[in-house]
Amino acid sequence: MKYLILLILCTQLLHAHKFEVKYTIPDEKPVYTPTVYIAISQGFRSPRSRMGDWANLPILFAVDDLDGDGKVTIDKQSLGTVDLSNMEGKYAVQAIVRINPDWMLPGDGEGDLYSKLQRVEFIKDQPLHLKFNADITVPAPKFRNEGAVQDHYLKSKRLTEFHKRDFNLRYSVILPEDWDAAKKYPVIVFVTGFTGVHQKSTRFIKHIFGEKGKKAIIVVADANCRWGHSVFANSIVNGPWGDALTYELLPHIDKTYAGAGAKHRYITGISSGGWAAAWAIVSYPEAYAGAWPIAPDPVDFEAFQELNFIDKKQDNLFTINDQGEKKERLLCIPSIGWTYKHMAKFEHVLGAGGQLKSFAAVFSSKLHPTNGGAPDHWYDIATGSIDMAVTDSWRPFDISQKLESNWKELKPKLKGKMHFGIHQTDTFLLDHSIRRLEEKCKELGSDATFTYFEGIGHHMPLDHAERMMDSVLKSWEQHADKAKPEEN
Repeated sequence: MKYLILLILCTQLLHAHKFEVKYTIPDEKPVYTPTVYIAISQGFRSPRSRMGDWANLPILFAVDDLDGDGKVTIDKQSLGTVDLSNMEGKYAVQAIVRINPDWMLPGDGEGDLYSKLQRVEFIKDQPLHLKFNADITVPAPKFRNEGAVQDHYLKSKRLTEFHKRDFNLRYSVILPEDWDAAKKYPVIVFVTGFTGVHQKSTRFIKHIFGEKGKKAIIVVADANCRWGHSVFANSIVNGPWGDALTYELLPHIDKTYAGAGAKHRYITGISSGGWAAAWAIVSYPEAYAGAWPIAPDPVDFEAFQELNFIDKKQDNLFTINDQGEKKERLLCIPSIGWTYKHMAKFEHVLGAGGQLKSFAAVFSSKLHPTNGGAPDHWYDIATGSIDMAVTDSWRPFDISQKLESNWKELKPKLKGKMHFGIHQTDTFLLDHSIRRLEEKCKELGSDATFTYFEGIGHHMPLDHAERMMDSVLKSWEQHADKAKPEEN
């Protein structure tokens, strides 16, 4: 019997697709074990370009190059998002190697590697044996280092000490029209959203703030990190990103570009960047004159999208009971149809860098040094069952609860500073959480404002950005004569 089983297994392997990947070993030893991927997609775009495209994620297979010899084989035994033996149809196939230790999307970070793509047809019972040479290196980004729009690195002492290697904060700065180093200016900090990159976002941000934005310094703070998005919060897994922003980058901006200090400094962002803005104002209220979070990630864990992490009811990430019928849980409005199960399956193969693991890397109370510093898993990848012991440990990052627990101290510091905005129906169902926060703020007697934009969306409307600039410039005109550089 055992010989029959062995024969069946050998036959299956002989009739399975196989990908052999070689890659150029970097001169400098990688910080983490390189992960090699085979990405497969249809259409004209390369599979590599779809690694962060939730609507068109590629089929993905992965293996770690544990011996670091620059050679791996990926087959049906490898971790993948589909059963490789069931592949049929015409596809583009590409090899990708994750080398960069601080970037969320493999194949996009400086130093990562990828191959030329091959267009192939998968036919049932006709195994393919494909070979790839990942010899194309992702170059360093091109930065503008002078003029009205500039891109820079700032070495962070705090994050360098945490990671035990040089670590840079990434930012772009958009200077006011006719900027003069001898003058002072209000500063707006715009935190990038999930997968947003600082130097690629400046044109969009200039458009948002329009002509009025030309009267302030706009800093585009890049929150990307290995596990996804740091949200500029101090994290056991990611390190002290909040302190690095507050005590390193902000003083650097004031000193280098003539920012007028905390009394004329504002923070905003959309989605994960919106959560970062909300967190910044409740964690470092004296560092800002105001915060304008837009469509932030969940700010109240009683409404973590449609999950409730506060009650003791056992939730499931993958499924929901709808009038007695079990349905797949959606992470967005039904018309888009993206499911948590699909995202979780992709992230399981991706490793670091996905949205679900990004939450864990910020909120979780443990990391595992033997597993690349991974955070605690908060759901079962096979069943979707949520580990409530892990999500209970997330409580310190529940912004609503943070306000309630520290309201006596925070109330005078936050007066007139919190201005939340979101669509009536947020694309990612985040309006539920904002409404919960609004209720909490009313109970506390907070003067926080809540604006609900008409319709469905997940962005900052131009008229709301204009209202923000009107508020910033009104305050500046009233107090500009008193604006002086401040100690941070």
